[in-house]
Formats: sequence, C-alpha cells, structure tokens
Amino acid sequence: MGNCCGKCSTEEQGAKSLSYRASIINRLDQQTLKGIQKYGGTIDKSGHLKSAEEGLDYLAEELTDALVYIEHTKMNIKLDIERLEKENKKLKHLMLIAIDALTDIADMDGPTNIRAKEALNMMGLE
Repeated sequence: MGNCCGKCSTEEQGAKSLSYRASIINRLDQQTLKGIQKYGGTIDKSGHLKSAEEGLDYLAEELTDALVYIEHTKMNIKLDIERLEKENKKLKHLMLIAIDALTDIADMDGPTNIRAKEALNMMGLE
C-alpha cells in the first residue's frame, strides 16, 4: 500500500495512499520554488515575515483571495448547471418529436415501419 517502507503504521500507510496526495505535494513543491524565487528562500529562512501579526495578515489576504475563487467558481457552476438544464430541456423536446415521428412511421405500411418499430422497441416504447 502506498510508498511505505514497511515500518509505517496502518494509519500512516492510509495517509500516504491518498489518491490526491501527489498533487498536494507537487503543489507544495511549486509554491516553495515560487517563494524561493520571490523572497530568496523558504518561508522559514527568507525572513520576509517579520512578525506573527504580519504572518496572520498575509494569511488573511490569502484566505480572502481563496474566498473570491470559491465564489467565482460557485457562480460558474451555477451558470453551467443552468446551461445544461436548458440543453437537456431542448434535447427532451427533440426526443419527443423524434418519438412522435417514429410512431407515425411505425403505423405506416411498408419496409420502413419495421425499422421504426425496432427503434421504438430499443427505446422501450413499443
């Protein structure tokens, strides 16, 4: 399980086997590199945060940015749902028209009515 050396507890093995663990570690590595490039070192060594208050202010700014991203994403999801509901309504309408046409064709005489009946049967309508 995971990348464990055999000495890990079951809990540690479970934590290391999370499917999204690698993406979190990759993001941490990317952010660390970004911080080194911007501040000349990691947060514990660069000295750019002079006090606990400054660190908390910086965190508050980051969390505010996160709230903006959350609200923006919620709005986009809502718009996507509305768009998909409209498309679904349109497709249902088109399906009803197609079913009516197939039903009319199935009621006619001739070779095409067999195919129309088969199609209706496949849809569970005949």
